[in-house]
Amino acid sequence: MKKSTLITPPSGQAQVDPAAASLATSPPPQRELSGRLAGLSLPRQVVALALWPFLEQLLNFMVGTVDVTLAGHLTPESLAVSASNALGVAGYVGWLIGLLHGAVGVGSTALIARAIGAKHRGLAHAAVAQSLLLALGMGLFSLIFVTLGADALGHLAGAKGQSLEFSSLYLRIIALATPASAVLFVGAACLRGAGDTRTPFFVMLLVNAVNTIASVAFVYAPAPIGGHGVAGIAAGTTLAWYVGVSVILLVLFRGWGGIRLYVHRLRPHAHTLRRIIRVGLPNLFESLGLWSGNFVILGIVSATGSAAALGAHLIAVRIEAVSYLPGFAMGIASATLVGQYLGLGDPHRARQAALLCWAIGAGFMTTLGLLFIAVPEHLVRLITEAAPLLELSPQLLRITGFVQFFFASAMVFSFTLRGAGDTRAAMVLTYFSTYVIRLPLTWFLGLYLGLGLRGVWLGLCGELVLRGCLFAARFFQGAWVRAQV
Repeated sequence: MKKSTLITPPSGQAQVDPAAASLATSPPPQRELSGRLAGLSLPRQVVALALWPFLEQLLNFMVGTVDVTLAGHLTPESLAVSASNALGVAGYVGWLIGLLHGAVGVGSTALIARAIGAKHRGLAHAAVAQSLLLALGMGLFSLIFVTLGADALGHLAGAKGQSLEFSSLYLRIIALATPASAVLFVGAACLRGAGDTRTPFFVMLLVNAVNTIASVAFVYAPAPIGGHGVAGIAAGTTLAWYVGVSVILLVLFRGWGGIRLYVHRLRPHAHTLRRIIRVGLPNLFESLGLWSGNFVILGIVSATGSAAALGAHLIAVRIEAVSYLPGFAMGIASATLVGQYLGLGDPHRARQAALLCWAIGAGFMTTLGLLFIAVPEHLVRLITEAAPLLELSPQLLRITGFVQFFFASAMVFSFTLRGAGDTRAAMVLTYFSTYVIRLPLTWFLGLYLGLGLRGVWLGLCGELVLRGCLFAARFFQGAWVRAQV
């Protein structure tokens, strides 16, 4: 019988089992996210995170739209125009307040997402409590700022006569809701950072229902409940925000959203506050820069000389905001997934998540842009029948329909950078596009060339094209992966 031949390794080398060698060279198994996103594929994670914010923002959109629609249908027509102009001014002030509150929310989402991704529950719970403390402080500041500055803000925006009177009245009433809306907004941001995007939707569903019922009653019901016009519209919205904040606090205290608000953690904690502020402060400066630039735009709109310009501008912005909804939802999903995957130590899947969210958001917003181009008059009639507004607003919607792809790019990638903690870069890009491009271009086209409100919107949309390109370039450059939170 022939003996088998053993092949021995050279002296000093161990014999290697081929199966063991294969195991040694294979990549380690991927770590997975925990909580509500555990075990889901990336597309299903995106859907789980984006669906509820989309529906939530649809309801949030409806809160403002109910107010604008009620104002646009007041009689006589001159009252509807004045009320629409007033809510145009108030809408920009409300945007400012939302941006201030959002700066805290950005820091909260980024820190909580990283903590959840790293399975550090104690840090996540601490961040919830400290975020709500900051939110309450910001809300009280907003209350004082809006109450004392209502008349000045209306003057700066170019409101006159009855429009100025209505805007001041609306702002002073809605200011009472700012502490509630701040805590509600930041509480919802904390839940999203933990992966719970469903609860904020149901809270906004309740807010929308209360707002619709109360505002309609305060305007159209028999006296003494109804007949309050613009004041009734504002009162209904204020009531709705307080109902909403009561529910979101209950959810957080009970821990129903995956994170919990503990009373003992409400004592100020310097280190956690600094971490939230470090991420949120650049976003605050970014938001203030963006808002102040757009508030100057209101002055340019007023200077075009049309009595209905402010109202037409607001209505076009309100209808265009429908396209923000999928972009916002995909931005929220991208910010949460990027934060959690970076916390998990997986930048590759963070990048994949952001690209998938961008593709979906851009597809939806581009489709809605085609709708703005095709049937703008029908969309405007859903809000008002006032002839001056029906003449101007459809022209503006047609213009913005062509740039929705770039708008989607700016939205999703800006959320992505914030979710990663790269808020300083987002701030720089926003300031550049707002002050170097947006303001000079809208002034040049709207006033210098005399193209009026149409020229203003050509300038606004031209700047959106550039902004989308800038944020996309920052994303693909990749420095956001190394941002510290």
